[in-house]
Amino acid sequence: MKRWMHSEVLFQVVRKRWFQHIIFWCALFGLMVIPESSRMSLQTRITHAWIYLSTVAVAVYAHFFLWDRFLVRRRYALYAGGLVVTLVSVGYAEHRITAALFGEWGNLLASVMSLAFFLVFTSAIRLAKAGIRQQMEFQEIKAKQLHTELELLRAQINPHFLFNTLNNLYAMAQGEKDSATADAIARLSHLMRYVIYDSNVERIELNREIEQIRSYIELQKLRYSEDDDIRISMDVSGDTSRPVIAPMLLIPFVENAFKHGISLKQPSRILIRLEVTEGGIHFSIKNTIPRTRMETMNGEAALGLKNVRRRLELLYPGAHRLSAGESEGFFTVTLQLTIP
Repeated sequence: MKRWMHSEVLFQVVRKRWFQHIIFWCALFGLMVIPESSRMSLQTRITHAWIYLSTVAVAVYAHFFLWDRFLVRRRYALYAGGLVVTLVSVGYAEHRITAALFGEWGNLLASVMSLAFFLVFTSAIRLAKAGIRQQMEFQEIKAKQLHTELELLRAQINPHFLFNTLNNLYAMAQGEKDSATADAIARLSHLMRYVIYDSNVERIELNREIEQIRSYIELQKLRYSEDDDIRISMDVSGDTSRPVIAPMLLIPFVENAFKHGISLKQPSRILIRLEVTEGGIHFSIKNTIPRTRMETMNGEAALGLKNVRRRLELLYPGAHRLSAGESEGFFTVTLQLTIP
């Protein structure tokens, strides 16, 4: 525990900007002092490096001040003037101090050019760090936005699903009183638990999603009598125990088919097929389109599937293919999902 706390403290210190700046200047100081020179003693090298890096540091931090005060605000004339004054004045000061201590004047232009090199070098480092920081912040913001959007989409799907089912149960309870009501309530209880609690995870076993689809279908069947010409089939093949998918991913397709595809005035069909392969999942659902809704079916169904389509784009980018459309009296939705 103590070791972890010490590591955490050390990590926090390393992340501090002032600590990184100290390491930078110490590294430069070492590079100037460590190499041996036949003309200079160790003490001379230390003194010379200290004077040179001190003046360089003054120029660098003065330049950062000009950068933040003028360049960022696009006051280019003030920035350029301040930069020239900084280079000349600091270069001249370094030139005079070196001459006073070591008795040699050297080259003033060389001192200014050396300072200019360090300003370019440190500016490049600052721009690189700013770019990395901006990219990290962008990724963090993007991740938060995606998480928020997914939660909003899920929040829109769940209540819609529950209210539709509750309305169906209410209509059934008013029409007849029998033991089927108890079974329906039990199924609804399981569905509510799945929607409200179990679906608050990133992935769930495909078997559980299939189980809830079957429960939803049984609940819907209670709305119809044996005399109604309504046929519903669900064909599942492959090993459904292995894959995991995002919860509440397939049920909205089934809900949409019941909402738009069932009519008591004409034969109605809902055909569901789910196949698990080595590469992933192939899911398709077809429902008849009532004659009275032929013209509006495509638009309404597309609107109902909008949230599911967006969830797929966020959760399975580049790993899904979703198609939906009307053909020969049927509205068909096909989903191909790649699962590693």
